[in-house]
Amino acid sequence: METQIAMSNELDPKTVLAPAAPWNAGAPVINGPDIYGASPGKDFLYAIPTVGERPIRYSAEGLPAGLSLNATTGQITGRAVAAGTRSVRLQASNQHGQAEKAFTIVIGENAIALTPPMGWNSWNCFRNAIDTAKITRIADGMVSSGLAARGYSYVNLDSGWQSNQRGGPFHSILPHAGFPDMAALCAQIHQRGLKMGIYSGPYVKPWGTEGCGTTSGRIDSRFPRYDVPGKYIGLNKHEAEDAAQWADWGVDYVKYDWAHTDMELAARLSHPLRKAARDMVFSVTTRVQLGDAREVIRLCHLWRSNDDTSPTWESVVKNGFGNEPWNPYIGPGHWFDLDMTALLPRDGKTLSENERIACYSCWALRPSPLLIDCIPDEMDAFTQSLLCNEEVIAVNQDRLGLPSMAVIKKDGWEIQLKPLADGGYAVGVFNLSEQDGVSPELEFALFGIDGEVAIRDLWAKRNGEGRRAKLAVAVAAHGAKLFKAIP
Repeated sequence: METQIAMSNELDPKTVLAPAAPWNAGAPVINGPDIYGASPGKDFLYAIPTVGERPIRYSAEGLPAGLSLNATTGQITGRAVAAGTRSVRLQASNQHGQAEKAFTIVIGENAIALTPPMGWNSWNCFRNAIDTAKITRIADGMVSSGLAARGYSYVNLDSGWQSNQRGGPFHSILPHAGFPDMAALCAQIHQRGLKMGIYSGPYVKPWGTEGCGTTSGRIDSRFPRYDVPGKYIGLNKHEAEDAAQWADWGVDYVKYDWAHTDMELAARLSHPLRKAARDMVFSVTTRVQLGDAREVIRLCHLWRSNDDTSPTWESVVKNGFGNEPWNPYIGPGHWFDLDMTALLPRDGKTLSENERIACYSCWALRPSPLLIDCIPDEMDAFTQSLLCNEEVIAVNQDRLGLPSMAVIKKDGWEIQLKPLADGGYAVGVFNLSEQDGVSPELEFALFGIDGEVAIRDLWAKRNGEGRRAKLAVAVAAHGAKLFKAIP
């Protein structure tokens, strides 16, 4: 008869979050994915995400030709000369010790977003009321809060940066007066080891702004319109002009937003982005159809087929669950985007702590891009522990890039399983019901995991006792627990 020894919190429905360790104390630990890619001949920027007391001295062995490492900042920059895959050994040392990490750099055409992008998006924080001062504060806060040291790197402007005029050397969308020098802002963000994202859409007036979109003029009746003023596709197309300007500024990520997310308009922007002088992640939203799946992964790195996530449990469940038909198309370089998180209260609504844990667990496991919406220098201890758990982030950033699959759906429970590159499995146990309870039993052998496994609670950063062939745990209503099963 099988003997199972429960972890101390398996029968307690509360999900224990290990406190976030200070990011700038102690011996160094190198975080982040173990693979990263870029195109040959285009600007390369990778800041080695590392916790530990400063100063830290960095080194890297085996970098591709054309790349170099700043030993003080830990930033790898340059332009790779040729395509190829290189095994690199990263090192970080300080007065307390030394850390090493095996790292793969892939240089190839459009070899970007090999793991889901991580960063911040402006919309849930500020809506369209954004300017240089706010974005600079966010970038500074991502470093000073320790988010950057855990791998968060993108600082993404959503709608609200655009003026209602075109001009400049590329006849592109001009920023409003709150962004007097977009190139300087991009440069400042890059100096911090971070990356810059921008927003547009093919509507004459994109969502959230009275400014310009990437088309203009009279309506192009070949494309559907949305029944809101300005939400139509114009006859004048400006994809090449806007892509050229964004590349010239130093943009690293483009979110492109329209309701009828067709592949013809996606292709019209994808092509100039690919031809641009720098790599730019291309994200389309919000209504990609499953029938366009093969085309969207050819044209784009990220796509959505969902509403904006709002701070309600219903929104989290609707966006986070039930999207497995997309699984065959999820993997390195192409990710199904569950939208930014909704950690901040909005319009009198807010997610409970349990709901925020379930949201982040689901986003990490699927895996979705992790684009957060809080203000970094205002994070409380709970939010820091939620966003800075390196073991949970590692599930999201796993180089294998396989999506999770629901292996049990029963009575308001969903248990998801995700294979990992090291031979282990991430296991998410979600209680979608209104009552605390004990989950259905997961029998690992039914899913090709032979023998007994060791279990680690990723949120608590705690090992289970012994080994077992089955797993059942108590979880709070609207909550989740996340484990790693190690054969």
